[in-house]
This record gives sequence, C-alpha cells and structure tokens, in this order.
Amino acid sequence: MDAQQESPNLDLLRSAAVFFVLGFHVLFFFEQNQRVQRNKVGLHSIGHWGVLIFFVHTSLVLMFSLERQQLRFPGQPIYVWFLTRRIFRIFPLSIFIVLFVAILSLPVGNLQAGRFVQVHLGWPGLLSNLFLLQNLFHTESIIAPLWSLPYEMQMYLFLPPLYFLARWARGTLSIVLLWCLAAFAAAHAVRLERLGLPDLVEYAPFFLPGVVAYKLTKARSLRLPAAIWPVALAAVTALYLLNPSARRGWICCLLLGIAAPQFQEMANPVARKIVQVIARYSYGIYLTHFVCIWLAFQGLVGVSMWTRWSVLISTCAVAPLILYHALEEPMIRLGAKVVAERRARRAELATGLRLGTPASRGCLL
Repeated sequence: MDAQQESPNLDLLRSAAVFFVLGFHVLFFFEQNQRVQRNKVGLHSIGHWGVLIFFVHTSLVLMFSLERQQLRFPGQPIYVWFLTRRIFRIFPLSIFIVLFVAILSLPVGNLQAGRFVQVHLGWPGLLSNLFLLQNLFHTESIIAPLWSLPYEMQMYLFLPPLYFLARWARGTLSIVLLWCLAAFAAAHAVRLERLGLPDLVEYAPFFLPGVVAYKLTKARSLRLPAAIWPVALAAVTALYLLNPSARRGWICCLLLGIAAPQFQEMANPVARKIVQVIARYSYGIYLTHFVCIWLAFQGLVGVSMWTRWSVLISTCAVAPLILYHALEEPMIRLGAKVVAERRARRAELATGLRLGTPASRGCLL
C-alpha cells in the first residue's frame, strides 16, 4: 500500500463503508433496529460506523494524494492546490443534491418511526447546506446523509499540515500521541464548545487514524495474507457494534488505521474490479441512496414489494453511475485543469522573475 498505485484493500474498505450506511438505512426504514436493540447487538449503529470508516479512509487516501502532489511538483505550495481539487470533488454533487431535494420538496430530511420526513429550511438553512456549514450554524441537513460532509470539508483544512507532520516525524509514535491528545480534547469537547470552538474537535480522533495508517505505510509491513483483511475489518466492526460509543469509535478507528497497512493487496482480479467499481461510485451512492429508499418504499404506492425492491436496487446502481459521469468526473477534471493552469502560470512567473522579463515585472506591479 503506497501513494503510487491503486489499493484494492482501500477500495474494499470504502465499499464496506457505503454498504454499511445503505444497509442501515434500509433496516431503519423497516424498523429492524428495534428488534436488534432487544437482542443487545449494536447493528443499529452500523450506519454511523460506516461514516467513521469513511473518515479513516479519506484521510489516508488524501495523505497519498498530498504525497503524489509533492513528488510531482517539488518546491511548490500544495495547500491551495489541494483544497481547490477537494472543492471541485465534493461540492458539485452535494450542491446538486441539495438543490434537487429543495426544488422538489422531497421528504428525505430524516427517518422517524419508519417514515421519511421533510426538513423545512429557510434561506439561511439552505445556504448552510449548500456551503456545507450545518455544524457551524447549527442547522439541519436537508437530506440525512449530508450531515457528515461539513466535518470532512473542515478536516481538509488540517490535512496538509498533518501530512507534513507525518513526513517530518521519525516514527509513528508521535502521530499516535497526537491522536491521544485529540481523543483527550474530544472527551472534553463540551467545555471546548462553551469557548466557541466548533464541534469538529469531537471528530478529530476519527480522522487521525488515517494519518497513523499513512505513517505506517512507510514502515515495514507485516504483509499478512490479503484474505485476512476482510476478517480484520469484520472483527473491528464487531468490536464497535458490541457497545457503540464515541470513545469506542475512536479506538476502533485507530485499530483500523493500524491494521490497514499490514496486509498484502487483494490479488483476485474479479474481487479487485468489483470493489474498484463500488468505490468509484460510492460518493454518489452515499448521497443518493436515501432518496432511492424513499422512492422505492414510500414514494411508490400500490405496487408489489418485489417491484419496490427492484426500484431500490436499480436506482441505487443507476443514479450514482449517471451522476458520476455527467457531473462528478467532469468537475474532477475541471478542478485538475484549474490547478494545472495555475501551476503553469506560477512556473511562468517564476521563470520570468529569474530572467527579469518585463512581463514578470508588470505582474509584480
């Protein structure tokens, strides 16, 4: 596992995360979580665990992205370029979903007693959703899965410094100590919120294990068989679900970050292709599946249950596919183009400064 090649193991991790979220919301709609709670098994928290896996996965993958950026463009600042590409990656689809739900007044703000309900937002609430600032302005998300994106976007602000810290640190211990400090701060987040600090502090221990995992990729790996990786993921998942809580989530995310770099990559070509495809469309699945569940089981009336399940499966597959190729991928390419043009312009100015050309002097003026 390194920055220079795709990782099927990380694709599996992302695929598991999105299926945990999707599966939980389907179960929650049918109120299966009530039966699970009586059995004292925390499957009702598997959706939240899926989001926590996303946090670990995202921070690790973006550490690799920052490394590639630094290697390809040594000596150039990476902070603005990194944030620019993330904005083009995250915002287009989220803005589309927010406007789609708002214009059609879809009742997908939340699930209550097995029924989808609409969130009524004024202009301030709508704007906070468009700019992914719900947690800062204490507004509801217009569609339930959108709640996690503000924390992800705000965490991006800290990933480049964390990357340089990980590159500078000699060993993993310093990053683990930073995680311990973040966990301590999160445990006292209520006091920090009274001081006006955002609740992002509570989520820092969920992101930092990805940085720990990145640092471990630079050390000698145990190179455990790839077949054990799904077993390890299942074991950490079970550990969290036995008694789900914020603190157990911090620990399980750390265990996941420590475990991820210790396995050989999956070699089965069929399995690699399946998880690669799911991972590619996972963002679209994450943001659209709530609408798909509503359409299949509440929006459609008077049709058979078999038809409803067919609608759910087909829309969960087709909608992300269309949105990725029509919106996500073009905007990703546009973001890369914008960054490349800015880099080229910066290099041109730097060359002009060295040569002392009139153009470069004019730009400085």
